Amino acid sequence: MEEGKILESPDQAAGRKDKRKKIIVWSIGLILVVVAVFLFLAKPSAKTESGSIPKLIQADFIDLSKIYSISKFRSGSGHDFSGNGETCRSMKHYFNTQWTTEGQKMREANNNLPPSPDGVNDVAIYSPVDGEITGIATEKMPIGVQIYIKPNSDPDYTIRLFHIYTNDGIKKGSKLTAGQEIGKISQYSNTDIAIMKRSLAREQYFSYFEMMPDDLFAKYIARGVTKRDDLILSKEYRDSHPLECNGEQFSQNYDSDSSSGNFSYLSGYIGLDQTNGQ
Repeated sequence: MEEGKILESPDQAAGRKDKRKKIIVWSIGLILVVVAVFLFLAKPSAKTESGSIPKLIQADFIDLSKIYSISKFRSGSGHDFSGNGETCRSMKHYFNTQWTTEGQKMREANNNLPPSPDGVNDVAIYSPVDGEITGIATEKMPIGVQIYIKPNSDPDYTIRLFHIYTNDGIKKGSKLTAGQEIGKISQYSNTDIAIMKRSLAREQYFSYFEMMPDDLFAKYIARGVTKRDDLILSKEYRDSHPLECNGEQFSQNYDSDSSSGNFSYLSGYIGLDQTNGQ
């Protein structure tokens, strides 16, 4: 025996091997538990009959009396805006004012961009929740800004408003009350709204109307919408009627195709081809 070396008995060696095995088994078990939790949290929420999607919306975000068409969730309007493992579809809603030849001429005179608010015929934009503005970002197109709002009732969600001209004092960090006016769009402009929930692996997108309580949705029923599905194309429908994309952009202008079913039209809507130059 070498000097200073302690020999291990058979029982000690067996115990050491058993301990090593237990450590390996426990490590594998812990890894499996972490993976299972990760996959559970990353799994997109599913809408159920019991209403698993929370009704976060406390106030309509726009003066609906001045809106005449709304793009459907998963439409081919605008550009690709998708998540939840889905691609090439618009998972938000565009709210459009009445199109007229006067408005069209103003756009054409302004490099095909809508004019800025004039303080007379503007469309008011409101906070849809009690919450906080977590960010204000410049738009790629020079039409207002994007506003990010975190609801107090569930900070895992973010409500994102597009092409807004903010009121004085509205900034990152502003505390908001549902129904508070936060900005405007012009008479001949439009805006869009997206709702997302950030999980460990992805951003999940939800329709504004999925999160709207019945008393607020009644305003849309009064304008001719019969049910929420009038404003939401199902994943199954979109998958079976796919769109084509080139990067973030749709490969064609689906808005110009009347058969695309992009929009739900509210009562009082008059198409540009029906204005007869008025």
